[in-house]
Amino acid sequence: MNFSPRDIVDIVLVTLVVYYGYRLVRQSRAVPILGGVALFLALTFLSHRGQLETLSWLFDSISAYFVIAILVVLQPELRRLFYQIGQARWYRTLIQVQQVPVDEIIAACKQMGETRCGALIAIVHKVGLRQYSESGVQIAGRVSRELLAAIFHGKNPLHDGAVILEGQTLISAACYLPMTASAEIKRSYGARHRAALGLSEDSDALVIVISETNGKIALAFLGEMKENVDLAELRRLLNAFNLNTLAEEWKAK
Repeated sequence: MNFSPRDIVDIVLVTLVVYYGYRLVRQSRAVPILGGVALFLALTFLSHRGQLETLSWLFDSISAYFVIAILVVLQPELRRLFYQIGQARWYRTLIQVQQVPVDEIIAACKQMGETRCGALIAIVHKVGLRQYSESGVQIAGRVSRELLAAIFHGKNPLHDGAVILEGQTLISAACYLPMTASAEIKRSYGARHRAALGLSEDSDALVIVISETNGKIALAFLGEMKENVDLAELRRLLNAFNLNTLAEEWKAK
């Protein structure tokens, strides 16, 4: 069998689609959904093969809506997939990440952890969080350890919710974040941890959680949670955030 250059390109592209498709569905809610898709396609094929006109008409009629429904349901997974594709080195250099004040964030987390002051801090990466920042109170102040600690103080009316940071600016406070829909999360996770995971599934934000129960720090990124993060590890990942290498450093340890 002779392969032309076009055939080779075709095979490479199909291989890439299959590879990224596998990464999309692996360890996600997409697996059972794709099982339903496979069943739907099989029934559609059999109905046409068996010349069952009424059943074929039914499947053909709902197929367009079926595709739209799948895209809506898998929206977080698809967004995460396109983000991973966008992490290619040649493309990543084209996108600038706003630098966050690492020392101020570290100092605030240290103080709030020691006093067991619960906190939820979402840091804008490349995907904007406007829809979530608008759900809270607009601050537009410069990020500082004092401002973060003051907002999350138990007697502050803004402490119940998330703050959203973009670069050197604290955009808003008391923001509502989406709760994760995953059925595999730990029962011990409270509302802050669930909200952190939910936002990380819906965007590429780096989310910092400080437990008011034990003062421990957790991080959420791309649908994954790192628990018991010490200040050195937090600094390493924040520095990686500023260097636009967070995806690689997140997987390093």
